[in-house]
Amino acid sequence: MARAAAEKLLSEAIRERRATPSFEDVPIHAADLEKIIRAGLEAPSGYNLQPWRFVVVRDREQKKKLRQAAFGQPKVEEASAVIVACGDPQGWKDGDLEEAVRLGREHGLSDPALQDGMRKSVTGFLGGTPGTAAGLAPSFDLWVNRQAMIAFTTMMWAAETLGYDTAPMEGFLEDQVKTLLKIPERVRVVALLGVGRRKGPDKVYTGRFSPAHTVFAESWGEKIEF
Repeated sequence: MARAAAEKLLSEAIRERRATPSFEDVPIHAADLEKIIRAGLEAPSGYNLQPWRFVVVRDREQKKKLRQAAFGQPKVEEASAVIVACGDPQGWKDGDLEEAVRLGREHGLSDPALQDGMRKSVTGFLGGTPGTAAGLAPSFDLWVNRQAMIAFTTMMWAAETLGYDTAPMEGFLEDQVKTLLKIPERVRVVALLGVGRRKGPDKVYTGRFSPAHTVFAESWGEKIEF
């Protein structure tokens, strides 16, 4: 099982990366996969609650079944590993909050008042009704989606810097993915990330909008100067 080449600079990976259309049938080195996963788990999250969950699919038969839940996309089955990113909107109630407090205490957040403040903030923020001042608008699902995508994207860039190719995917039937991977009903499936070695030519770079089209200064529509 070949190891990845020397790590690329992130700036190089960003410049060169394309969504991989097809993968070689080769396994990913376990040490590289662990490095990719751990990079994502270092991502920031609101209140450090880390509401993301990830299912790593490497088994051939399991990838074949997952492909059917992803509209038959061949790259789901071809990828060396498919990382299924999920978000648990209720995890904070089931121990994540207290674990986050414990971690904070372990890393120097020793003031009980700050710990209690964190508990109150999280309870007030996530314990209300979506759409109200005390809760989230429009939904808790949106909140966990935001958190999970930060970690998901971090894993994607980590894989690219290690010399792997990636394919983020949002085309799948969530209910089927949940059933196949035994994901709890309350958990949302956010995205799939195929990781492996590209087969054949890379996708053609099709360009990006200029900053003038998508970036504003101080308020919407105001031209930005760099």
